[in-house]
Amino acid sequence: MNLLQLTQTALGGQVIERMSAHYGIDSSKATTVFDTLVPTLIGSVVKKADTPEGARALYSAIMSPKVDPNIGANLASVMDNPVSLSNLGKIGEEHTTHLLGDKARDVTNAVAQHTGVGISTVASMTSVTAATLFGLLKKHLQASHNGQHTLITTLEHQVPFIQGKLPEGVWEVLGLGTVAAFFNGIGSKLKNTLSAFHVQMVQGAASKAPEKKSGLAKLWWLWLLLALAVLLFFMHGCNKESTPASASVVTPPAAVSAAPDKSPVLALTTDKDGKATVVATVGSETEKVVIVGDLEKIYGDALSADIKVDSATKPADWTGKLPDLLPTIKMPNAELTIKGNNIEIGGAATDPKLALLDKTKTLFGSAYTVSLFDLSEAMANSKKKFEDALAALKPGTCTTADVVKAMNIYAFNFASGSFAIPKEDALEFSKAVTAIKDCAKDAKLEIGGHTDNAGSSTVNMELSQTRANAVRDFFVSKGIAASAFTTKAYGDSKPVGDNDTAAGRFQNRRIEFIEN
Repeated sequence: MNLLQLTQTALGGQVIERMSAHYGIDSSKATTVFDTLVPTLIGSVVKKADTPEGARALYSAIMSPKVDPNIGANLASVMDNPVSLSNLGKIGEEHTTHLLGDKARDVTNAVAQHTGVGISTVASMTSVTAATLFGLLKKHLQASHNGQHTLITTLEHQVPFIQGKLPEGVWEVLGLGTVAAFFNGIGSKLKNTLSAFHVQMVQGAASKAPEKKSGLAKLWWLWLLLALAVLLFFMHGCNKESTPASASVVTPPAAVSAAPDKSPVLALTTDKDGKATVVATVGSETEKVVIVGDLEKIYGDALSADIKVDSATKPADWTGKLPDLLPTIKMPNAELTIKGNNIEIGGAATDPKLALLDKTKTLFGSAYTVSLFDLSEAMANSKKKFEDALAALKPGTCTTADVVKAMNIYAFNFASGSFAIPKEDALEFSKAVTAIKDCAKDAKLEIGGHTDNAGSSTVNMELSQTRANAVRDFFVSKGIAASAFTTKAYGDSKPVGDNDTAAGRFQNRRIEFIEN
């Protein structure tokens, strides 16, 4: 569950339009406010749960009757009703106070300053955001029977999603210390909270000792043995022809199948000719047959499908939507990934003219998180951040660590299976040569090669080594001594993104620099 995406989706579209009209601000401004508030409040929720006491209080607040678990689907209609909106604001204000305490006003001021939106408007939008966030969490918790344990594990999973999303000015007023210290320590704190709950459960169970019995009640075990003896004698006499095993069949606890816990996954890509390649994992043969049938209806012979069945996989609730979804992405160079309740659309299917983001959201509903991954846009963003980081380096004051941090921003777009540095990447990364000479002249750098998980681990290890070597050779060709570098292959052993998505695989195909 990506709570950041889920909340931003609930607060997008028609909600943005109505919010903009209601407060008289531009829609882009409203989006910026929400994009700032959502990770801020999620960070506050995570912090609240880093002690057992805080987690219990947070759980009680989320499960309060005041919290609407269907707010994600109902929010647009709430915006049309002044009374409902006012009530939602009051409830959200309580949530905000619960999370932020006496820092609520400081956070509001910081967000207002960061976004250029009035303080009163930001305060109202904060209440709406908090109410939405609590409602989405309540809906998620209601689907689970583990209560506080689910809350803690869910929040633990949110940490990488919000890291780097909060503006510095807003982060500072939260009073959570430095960014690095918070994100380095919060995971262990949440685990400690979860462990504390487990200990309490065990102690609670142990404390329920059986009450003493007196008289004949103390001989219950004797009566039970006598009853069993009579039953066995009767069965032996009436069923001489049957085998002893037929008298009673007891399934041992070990034979009971565990509840499926893996998310169903489907990854579809089309090449330049429109041929589709599909890799999927589902929980039953029935689901596999249905999916293959839907794919064949759309792609016919232009289809290569590898669909595995794993009984540990949850039911794929999205199979019934495929007949409507597949025709919308039937085009060359398109990508689609469905993992659990998360959907990612990529490649040519991200063309804004197609409006597939909104269409897919409408088709699947608020229970699903739908996102776009545009490789060109991702590369452009990487390039800009890289150039900005290099421009900030000042000879005489910059350090090796500064150079390493800047170079690790850039994303090499190696072709699949290739170690050749693309021409546009070579032109761009040549700008780092001057930075190395100015700021890290005597440094020793490790160049680490990383891949996604496509292909075998052995091949990926070899590929990552040749890619790291290619980058080293590039720098040497620009006049930097070969002795300044070592290279190391990591293959697909250290992913930083989800290999089931195009965005995650893009993050994993990387060159990483480390100061030795």
